[in-house]
Amino acid sequence: MFLLLMITEAKAEGFSPYQETDPKLINGKVIDENKLALIGVSVRIKGGTGGAITNADGEFSLPVKNQVDSIQFSFMGYKTQTISASVKGFVTIQLLPDDKKDLDEVAIVGYGTQKKVSVTGSLSTISVKEMERVSTPSLTNAIAGKLPGIITRQASGEPGGDAAQVYIRGLSTFGNNGPLVLIDGVERNMNQINAQEIESFTILKDASATAIYGVRGANGVILINTKRGEGGKPRITYRAEVAGLTALRLPEYINGGQYASLMNEALVNANQSPRWSDEELRKFRDGSDPYLYPDANWTDAVLKRNTWQTINNLSVTGGSDIIKYYTNVGFTLQDGLYQQDPENKFNTNANIKRYNFRSNVDINLSKSLTLQLSLGGVIQNGNYPGWGMADIFQAMKVISPIAYPVRNPDGSPGGASTYVGWNPWGRATQSGYLTSDGSTLQSTFGAKWDLSSFTTKGLSVRGLFAYDRNNSTNNARAKAFEVKRYLGQDPITGKDLYSAAFREEQPLGYAVGNANTRSMYTEVQLNYERSFGLHDVTSMLLFNQNEAVNLTAGSSILNIPQRRQGLAGRATYGYNNRYFAEVNFGYNGSENFPEGKRYGFFPSFSAGWLVSNEKFWKVPFISMLKLRASHGKVGNDQISGSRFLFLSTIRTQGQSYLFGPGQEVLYGMEENAIGNENVTWETADKNNIGLDLGLFNNIVNLQIDVFNEKRINILLQRKTVPAVAGFFPWSIPFGNLGVVKNKGVDGLIEVKHTTSQGLFYSFRGNFTFAKNTIVENDEPLKRFPYLSEKGLRLGQSFAFIADGFFQSQEEIETSPKQTFSQVRIGDTKYKDINGDGLIDSFDQIPVGYSRLPEMTFGFGSTVSFKNFDLSVYFTGAARTSVFLNGTSMWPFYDGLGVNNVMAEYYNNRWTPGNPNALYPAIDVGNNPNNFINSTVWMRNGNYLRLRNAEIGYTLDKRFSNRMGMKSIRLFVNGMNLATWDHIKIMDPESNDGTGAYPLQRSINAGLQIDFK
Repeated sequence: MFLLLMITEAKAEGFSPYQETDPKLINGKVIDENKLALIGVSVRIKGGTGGAITNADGEFSLPVKNQVDSIQFSFMGYKTQTISASVKGFVTIQLLPDDKKDLDEVAIVGYGTQKKVSVTGSLSTISVKEMERVSTPSLTNAIAGKLPGIITRQASGEPGGDAAQVYIRGLSTFGNNGPLVLIDGVERNMNQINAQEIESFTILKDASATAIYGVRGANGVILINTKRGEGGKPRITYRAEVAGLTALRLPEYINGGQYASLMNEALVNANQSPRWSDEELRKFRDGSDPYLYPDANWTDAVLKRNTWQTINNLSVTGGSDIIKYYTNVGFTLQDGLYQQDPENKFNTNANIKRYNFRSNVDINLSKSLTLQLSLGGVIQNGNYPGWGMADIFQAMKVISPIAYPVRNPDGSPGGASTYVGWNPWGRATQSGYLTSDGSTLQSTFGAKWDLSSFTTKGLSVRGLFAYDRNNSTNNARAKAFEVKRYLGQDPITGKDLYSAAFREEQPLGYAVGNANTRSMYTEVQLNYERSFGLHDVTSMLLFNQNEAVNLTAGSSILNIPQRRQGLAGRATYGYNNRYFAEVNFGYNGSENFPEGKRYGFFPSFSAGWLVSNEKFWKVPFISMLKLRASHGKVGNDQISGSRFLFLSTIRTQGQSYLFGPGQEVLYGMEENAIGNENVTWETADKNNIGLDLGLFNNIVNLQIDVFNEKRINILLQRKTVPAVAGFFPWSIPFGNLGVVKNKGVDGLIEVKHTTSQGLFYSFRGNFTFAKNTIVENDEPLKRFPYLSEKGLRLGQSFAFIADGFFQSQEEIETSPKQTFSQVRIGDTKYKDINGDGLIDSFDQIPVGYSRLPEMTFGFGSTVSFKNFDLSVYFTGAARTSVFLNGTSMWPFYDGLGVNNVMAEYYNNRWTPGNPNALYPAIDVGNNPNNFINSTVWMRNGNYLRLRNAEIGYTLDKRFSNRMGMKSIRLFVNGMNLATWDHIKIMDPESNDGTGAYPLQRSINAGLQIDFK
């Protein structure tokens, strides 16, 4: 009653007690210096808790309770602007670029962040948008050719096995060259997450950037941070894409008629009678008797040309000043290329299904204390044929098109008494199946406490604990299919006749394999950041340790936890945003080394000079010029697949002997491994000189780094131990003897600009060149200096130099004697390198380049205008070689009529009518003279690939609003759209040989919806 009276009196006096709490809605739009909408601008009550974010049109709505408040507009790279909350009507706010924006930008570095302007180490980043334009389940394929310093090679396109090899600045050691990959600060598998989950992707390349990781930093470091929550009401984003995949460069083999005639040609070359008559050759060609004179196309029988994949992600982010959250769920499916038998009741095609979940929550318990809780889950199910990919493709290379039909008249797989069970179609479809189920749980708990109000300004402490668990189970349901040979029809009854079964059909078997691991990681970090006038100082001291346990190890030794612990530190100094210096160190230990020798100290120093901030700098078109240099020592403890190399082991069941009248087998004891009490980690001494350049108000940006590295203490199994010393080959001791040098240059150029008419265009190009040299590998003294691997690159091939083909008997008789086998007309002729008149193993020399390219590059452009956007990107590699060798390029290697034959060989072989051929003449079997590593089989592995292209359209805002959505973007993109190279018969990134599971071209359509 009293409240009602008070309200009545207040109304009579024109006053309301709710005046201060009834919100007033302020609507407006934020534009940039070109009067274009700015998306994602933070609009907040200054000093209060209310806030909003501008939408895709730069518009906002903000409820204001008190008109005396001020509204603050802030956006990275622009000056913060404040207006009074008493404004009326629709307001337009223009934000201008901040002249000091480069000074405030933040870069991700080891164990933290730094102002980008103060970074003196060498690092590279890529935006999530660039990765999203490559539709692939494996993140390693999305970064190929996109970053300076990264060298990748994708050798297979099989679902679940299509991840590319990734190296930072090439190879520097004989062993493990893979970089350390940290996701949210914890070592994890980068191919298990989706690009849509990622906030930042950074690679650390030089000692200044990686020394802080000590014994894990020598191969470079990849830092991936996942997205975290942003304040405001919940914002929902859904992205769905479906791609059609087309196999590229499936193996092309000759047909049955060509194969039979090639057998005859081989016999004639050997002065023997042909195997097949003209009538039989006709039957192979016309298919009139497909079971007795088959023409099996194993490529079409085993592989289909097209398949599909889909990638889907749904994310929600939002929160308040107290709690912020980000959640993402994803589903990925990639189907394989294997043909299936519709009569099977089970799936034999390859495919993967992956389910991703991630939840990142940040809680501000107070102004100084913040908690973080992150959960990630990955469930991946795979399905594969009963035989593995390598076995299926090997069968396609071994079994000829005329060996037997794909299927017998009764539907069973064709077969013969040799290579029983090698029918490629049978291996792919009739041998059962294998399922692979894996689950990964990733959990991280972190806290940060700002101690400024308790101790001194700028001091904070941070802690992190992570627990990960990985489980995988393989269920093999292998099946042996019946193998018998079709003999034709009974001339009287017309009944189909078969040989006795060479192998009986067996039911589906069952075998299970499990692998379970758990890992725990802990770090505690003390940070200090402070400015004193023109002086900026930061420091960091961190303790960390981790433990990984193989829960299903096959021995007690392998079950012993793998443990590392250490200290890391960093100190930086900057003067007047012009001069910068940084010191990093890592002091780390590993249980894999002897007691008393488990810890190592890895320091680095770097300095930078921002020349463009000097008062004397008067070059207007150069907006930014920064020079950097670093030197340091980094380690690598991933030196061997074995553990505890400092221990000697004895094999209790060693060499066996037969004793007594019953010839009983008894085993003796023998040395299994001889321990090295001084085994230690590899050490890399690294130097880097860098240049960062911005032109025309930073429209053009250039980054160049020159580097060199000397890797010492590389673990090798001794090569100079002679056989007469009596060691078993597996017991020869290891030593930290290897030395490798690596040097090169990487660079990036980027152009970004928006015209006054609203046209945005950008260009980005990068390249990496890294050349390594073996300094010491403990090899024994070679008879000829050119046979030594010292001074050569890692992976250098040795081969004979082909000097054409013998065209006459006279040429054979007048040439140096080739000692591998009797030489015939049409055989390969080799150069006598040492001039001794003999062609033998001493005439091999280094040829070509290693399989991993020494140079990779990428370049592309993006253009957008109004609602349309278009991007194109090319990647490539140079200074790499491929050998087209082995089965199917070496016809009849296993005997006449055995082995399939590539059309590449058949169309380019030596014959009297084709003396200028690419390959030697056909022989009746293995020809030791021709089938050796020589330049005949070597090809230039350089290539240029149209890696991806995308066109997108964002629907008009009015339509989106009617649909109840903030924005809708439709897009179509493609991957591996075209390739220009010298190989043609297989992908230029394939391994040596004749190819395996092919890469695929994808044409991908999708949409991204941002809900209101």
